Parts: sequence; structure tokens; C-alpha cells
Amino acid sequence: MRPHALALTPLLPLSLALVSSLAAAQARPVVVLRDVRPQPSPALESSLREMLDRLDVNLDASSGDGGVPALAVVDVDFGAATIVVDSAGRGVTVRRALPANATGQVATEAAATLIASSVDVLLHTDPPRQPFKPAPEVPAVVEAPAPKPRLHPVGLDLGVGMGARLSGGSSVVDFGASVHALVTLPLGTQLPGLYAAVAFQPGFDLTGETVTLRGSAVSARLFVQLEVLRWRFGRLEAGAGGGFDRFAFTPLQREGALLRPMAGRVAVAPIVSGLVTYRFPVGESVHLFASLTVDGDLRPPQPMRGPEAMAADQNDPRPWTVRPMLQLGVSFAPLRARE
Repeated sequence: MRPHALALTPLLPLSLALVSSLAAAQARPVVVLRDVRPQPSPALESSLREMLDRLDVNLDASSGDGGVPALAVVDVDFGAATIVVDSAGRGVTVRRALPANATGQVATEAAATLIASSVDVLLHTDPPRQPFKPAPEVPAVVEAPAPKPRLHPVGLDLGVGMGARLSGGSSVVDFGASVHALVTLPLGTQLPGLYAAVAFQPGFDLTGETVTLRGSAVSARLFVQLEVLRWRFGRLEAGAGGGFDRFAFTPLQREGALLRPMAGRVAVAPIVSGLVTYRFPVGESVHLFASLTVDGDLRPPQPMRGPEAMAADQNDPRPWTVRPMLQLGVSFAPLRARE
């Protein structure tokens, strides 16, 4: 044997081992790290290469598939905290989310772990691996957020209601209607506001032993109120204020079985008042409400005096000094100061 042939003999096993390792490396599946945003990450490439090597998978980080038969193509967007592992040959696309608030090395290691776990799933999923054919990119569909209600510097709530008031005498309840306007300011959590209301009782009788007062009443109130409680089934408000009641009476003098009308009287009573209202939402800007008002006369109406009522002086019916009223109704808020 020639001398130079003898010198090459020890190199044959080494050459065969090198060729075998290269062939094995070429036979391993390939994962393409195609896109990393907002900028390429050498730290991610290094960590991912190490993890994939344990799975007997090669990593191609050449920023593009380049026609390589690949097991999967990976896109990472650290800005949107999303990872897409696309295996078109298997008809599988895996989307993973990075942990919230993960940054720096933590985000890098988390991304590498999620990609490696997704590749591991693909390796053990039928059908067998096929050469990767790039799929056409489809723009991501982003759902538009629900429009938020337009908020204003102040809120305005308008309502109408029906209710009853206990006025006194033998009258049980005096029915009537009311309208109100509530202006609120978005300050703190109590939602302070001004509540103005007008109520009307069209007709009622206050019956005494010898005289019956047939009357009507108009009430005006102004309250300063706060939101006391808010929960998913509505809110509770409370306020204090005052106003006035205007009573118009026609005294009816009993004469046997008959009632003889006498001269009409008008009484205006200044009022101090308290209010509690519960509002139940039935729409974005619509509420059902129930309000309880307790009024107190600062100057109670005086008994009737005069020649026509001399016999009734001791039995003259008058409105109670303290009068509760309950109102039920619906309100609408054309302006909203806050949610």
C-alpha cells in the first residue's frame, strides 16, 4: 500500500461520522423563526434554539422561510403579547398569548417556552410532517370596541310620576301627578345634584264635623341630594330641601243633609322636606323610580275664621303639619355626567 494511502486511513472513520451527523441534521424537522417584533431578539433565538435542540428540531432564524420544508413558521409580537405558530402542512395554526406585564428576559423565556411547547405538540400530532407551503397572509380581524356613551360636564334627568299624599282630616290619600328635573355633577362617588319637582293634587276633601274643605294643591320643591348607594340593581339617593304648598279650598258648611259652599280660601305654606329615591335601570338612560318625600309645614294653615264659619271654629279641618308622599314613575337622562 502506498504511504499516502496509509496516512489517510485514520481519517476515514472521522469523515464518515461527520457525514452521518450532517445527514442527521438535515433530516431533523425545521422551525422557521420568521418575524420578531418590534425588533429581532438574539436572546429569544438563543433560548429557542436550545429548547428545540432537546426536541431534535432545527431552528432557522434567517428572517424568512426561503422555501425551506418546515414543520412550522413562527411569528412573535412582543408589543401585542402574541405568538403565532403556523403549520400549513398540517392545517394547524396555534396562537399563544404572552403573560401580562412580562418584559425583558422574562418575556423572552416565556416566548421560547410557549413556542417549544407548541412545536412539541406538532411533533406528536398526525398526519406525518409534510413540506411547509407558505399560506397567504390574511389580515387579522380586530373587533372594534363597543362605543362608550358620550359623557357631559353635567347630567340631566327628566321624569314623570304618579303618587299619593296623606294630607289630613278623614282623607286617606290624595292622588296626583308630578314632574321633576335632576341636574348632577360628576364629583367624587356621591354624584351630588339639584332636584327640582312640581306636584299637583287636583281634588280632595278634608272632612270635619261641621265643615268639609274641598280643595286642590300645587307643590314645588328644590332639594340638594347625594347618591348614597350604587349597585347593579340601581342606586339610592337622599336629599334635603324645601319649597311651598299652595292649597285652594272651598269650605262646604253642613246644613242637615246638604253642604252649602262658602267663600273660597287660598293658603300658601312654606315647607321643609326630606327625600329618598330609588332608581332601577331598564335601559342605558332610562330608570324606573320610587321616591318617598316627607314634608313639614313651617307655618301651618290657620283655622277658618269669619261669620260664615263661626259654628265650625272648633272642628275646622286643616292639612296635617307633617305630610308624607310616595311617587312612582319613570325618568330619562338625555345628558349623562358619568356611567
